[in-house]
Amino acid sequence: MILSLWVLLLTVCLWAQPSSTNKTEKAAIRRAKNLIVSSFDRSLPNVSLEFFLKNEGEGAQIKWEVNDCGEQNGSLATNDRRDPPMCVEAEFEAKNRTAVTVLVSVGTVNRPSDVPALVRVTITESGTSRSVRHLGALPAELHRPPPRLPRDLPVPVGAVSPVPNDGERSQKIC
Repeated sequence: MILSLWVLLLTVCLWAQPSSTNKTEKAAIRRAKNLIVSSFDRSLPNVSLEFFLKNEGEGAQIKWEVNDCGEQNGSLATNDRRDPPMCVEAEFEAKNRTAVTVLVSVGTVNRPSDVPALVRVTITESGTSRSVRHLGALPAELHRPPPRLPRDLPVPVGAVSPVPNDGERSQKIC
């Protein structure tokens, strides 16, 4: 009875301990949130990535997660004797159901980078994704007006009008 109680207590204690992978991921996310955006694009102010994205997303909730920069299957498992890359992905939905994804490389699982790098910025609207070349272009891309379709041009003088006029079947050349 006492032995089974000790086993149960030990199991609960071990289960409650956060794993080192979880600690590594939390540290990577914290680091990415605190990156200064002007280090990616000098045209941007000296504010954190988290502040910048909250501002551009107009308060939208940002989902932060760690991944392998799209290199493997999404797992940070290191059982293949490699040191896989580690990226932090920030994703939020802006107005008009526009999804924004920012991917930042923060080194590898075993060695954080001294100089994090912006991997990509993607905007998805109506199921269509497009890349934004620089983080500094994100504000203009998010707040730009929707594309306006061109209006029909006037019919040139001397051309045949495709629309009948005043009951006529077709318009004659002037």
